[in-house]
Amino acid sequence: MRFDATIAALLTAPAALVLLVLNFLRFDMRWVIRLWASLAVLWIIGATASDTIYAEDARKHVTFELFTASGLVDSVLITAFTVYYPLVILGLVLSAVSVFIIWKSRWTNMATSRLTLGKYTLATLAYLVLTVTFIRGGWFDAPQSPMSAYKIGHNDKAYLAWSAPYSVTYYLANGKNKAVSRITASPEPSVHEVFNAALNQEIATNISDFKKANVVFVLLESWASVDMNSPNPEHHSTPFFDALRAKSLTSDAMYADGYRTVQGIFASMCSYPNPNGGIVAGTHLQNSQYKCLPHMLREQGWDTRFVQGSGKGIVGAFAQSLGFTESYGKEDFDFEAPHNEWGFQDDSIYRFSMDRINEMQNSNSDKPFFIAINTGTTHGSLLPSEDDFTFGKSTMPELRRSTMNYADKALEAFITELHDTVKEPTLIVLMSDHTAKIVEPNLAKNSIPFLIYATDGSVPAIHHNTATSQRDVGSTILDWLGGYAPWFTGQSLLNEHYAGQSSFSDGSLFFWVDGKRMVTIDSSNNSLQQCFHIKDDTIRLKRADCNESWVAPLFEQGRDFNALTQELLFNGETTQYRDIFSQTH
Repeated sequence: MRFDATIAALLTAPAALVLLVLNFLRFDMRWVIRLWASLAVLWIIGATASDTIYAEDARKHVTFELFTASGLVDSVLITAFTVYYPLVILGLVLSAVSVFIIWKSRWTNMATSRLTLGKYTLATLAYLVLTVTFIRGGWFDAPQSPMSAYKIGHNDKAYLAWSAPYSVTYYLANGKNKAVSRITASPEPSVHEVFNAALNQEIATNISDFKKANVVFVLLESWASVDMNSPNPEHHSTPFFDALRAKSLTSDAMYADGYRTVQGIFASMCSYPNPNGGIVAGTHLQNSQYKCLPHMLREQGWDTRFVQGSGKGIVGAFAQSLGFTESYGKEDFDFEAPHNEWGFQDDSIYRFSMDRINEMQNSNSDKPFFIAINTGTTHGSLLPSEDDFTFGKSTMPELRRSTMNYADKALEAFITELHDTVKEPTLIVLMSDHTAKIVEPNLAKNSIPFLIYATDGSVPAIHHNTATSQRDVGSTILDWLGGYAPWFTGQSLLNEHYAGQSSFSDGSLFFWVDGKRMVTIDSSNNSLQQCFHIKDDTIRLKRADCNESWVAPLFEQGRDFNALTQELLFNGETTQYRDIFSQTH
């Protein structure tokens, strides 16, 4: 209700002030009030409808995305009008009806009496105090941000309590540089003591003496594990990936560190958690100095390239800031092929990528390469033919499975051609960047597929019986190449005794996962919120008693990890990180 009162105060303040002034004027300005009320209603309905569509697709509300959609507006609109057209129609109808009522009603008729100077002054002051109070969110805490919704302590309730008109207004008013801000409390003094001691210890860093080998990293756009490897044939949408996973390095589960491509890129390439509830790309955090995997390889002579089938946008620019020399988007494709709302389908993206791989090998056969490929079929809802919708498209799960099935077939063709093409040992990493269009509850919107193997068989087919993190992928690639960076927060999955944890945030809530146990932590005050057991499907949750013996050490570990990594991130000191947590639990 606070957010609703706030946006109401913001939008009615100009009208109310005009009404007060009209008591001293003799000419009729009711049309101004009607015009302002119409604009306010259109803003509320438009912002709410837009946020609802975005939340249905990404399972999160609009925040920093206001500043990261450059070059993607046409794709967003096409998606809205093709997949979510009932919401678009509802929004347009409500807008038309509301504006009609405003202009046809008599609610703006003015009283003929005029206020005295004293009453006018008191009314103005009272209204200003009331308005500022609403906008500030009260006087007993810091001024409210949209993330204040998470103070409710329950993620699903906070999700429902979110006010889209207030959130959009807030982020537009604060501007791009404040699109992401630190919302985490500071670490405990004892954490700083241990951390400072670790900084003074010499560690055998190796970011230069790598073995000469290629890396192909496929970011499987929006792939969700809830649609994969299921005993139910109706959900078994990716038979090729599942067969490949069975003979590759993988784990029971991996949980994405965010809900956008740039978050998956940062977590995996830099082995570092994203800002709680935000992103690095396109914000002031991007100006900090990071030492990520693409940058290390480029410095050692690797040819580093990033490919996507949509517009380059913020993703392409961010990839280059992390060390990719070349970044390609749909405008660089030199052939015509079927599109979806966002750009080229996966088979075309793989075709373009194979052209780049051949180009790199033929131009300098002694120079290893690192190519990252962001796929695109599963980002949209269109396939080349109606026959391609193997699982249907009448519901969101059916649409997901059909696009994933098409993408799985394209992946099989690409992997087959890749094996016939590469001349040097090549590490192949297949990992979803995030999920999308998830309507299932619990961890379905975070659970993603991944696997790693090498063409020369140098990666053991280990299946870790635990939950892993996107942060582990960068550490694993670096380990396979013979390197080690102590500021990487992930653990190498090549270690048979891997004992890492998975983490992600949703607003101000931080989720810390160890195997089949999970705690949620309020980042703003480092307080424990809820405790869960994760069921064998790695998605469904069962509430746990937070007084159980395993909770306290897991909570303290997650609390301290989150507080320290966020502090270093916002201080621009991510390369100062040292692992002081792996032995504390």
